Amino acid sequence: MEKIKKNAKLISLIILGALAVVIWYAVFYLEGRQNLLVSFFDIGQGDSVFIEVPSGNQILVDGGPSDRILAKLGRAMPFWDRSIDLLILTHPHADHVTGLFEVLKRYDIGMVLESGAEYSTPEYKEWHELLQKKKVPVAIAHAGEKLILGKGTILDVLSPWDNYVSVSLKNPHDANIVGRLTYGQNSILLMGDAERPIEQRLLFESLNSKFIILDSDILKVGHHGSKTSSSEDFLRVVSPKVAIIQAGRKNRYGHPTQEVLDRLAAVGAKILRNDLEGDIFLASDGTSYSVKSK
Repeated sequence: MEKIKKNAKLISLIILGALAVVIWYAVFYLEGRQNLLVSFFDIGQGDSVFIEVPSGNQILVDGGPSDRILAKLGRAMPFWDRSIDLLILTHPHADHVTGLFEVLKRYDIGMVLESGAEYSTPEYKEWHELLQKKKVPVAIAHAGEKLILGKGTILDVLSPWDNYVSVSLKNPHDANIVGRLTYGQNSILLMGDAERPIEQRLLFESLNSKFIILDSDILKVGHHGSKTSSSEDFLRVVSPKVAIIQAGRKNRYGHPTQEVLDRLAAVGAKILRNDLEGDIFLASDGTSYSVKSK
């Protein structure tokens, strides 16, 4: 009996010690987080961008083509953290939405932002079935919206302009969500799979409104570096210092195309690619930023 009591006491001490470690780790993690952290995951032929705001809010933009996103999130987030504040689905193609299935199943999601456009694929149907099952609130993105993420971090929704709810589009890229993330003096333009029609509309809107700003430090290049995106006029106005291309190794589409690489080089952008560098990480203190790859 005495031995059992000693073992029970030892187990209790071990549990209390482990809890103390977790609590102090959480305290130092939260107090020490002063930078905006953005991870451009090497997710294969698809997009997935994870954003951690100094306020503690977390945003996942797209989930890639498979459940590889779970391993990426497992390394990017603290082990005790099982919630994400906002999921953004830029458009319903499988290489952006499929990875979000497992995210919805395994994480508590605060809200989803999407265009609402109709797309008759099994993947998109499953996406909405999971949203209903998990009772996740869904908001529809409209150009002009400003998401205040805390600690001076803002996400401006730049497109879509029209109401696409339940509208079936021949090309889902036409309703793609474009967002510009700013933290202090630093900015990131997230293009999703936006193509030239959206780029031209953005240029027009920026010329006619002082509230639409395209000039950005970092450009998440549209449509994996396809020739249908990243026009010369658009890149000249954005004038990115760093261009990040999310594309899979030896993908069958030939992304990124050489003409896009040439156009990015012409505007002086440093080009980083998931298919060559692996995961790409950005940290900003609001004044300066650093980018590294893994």
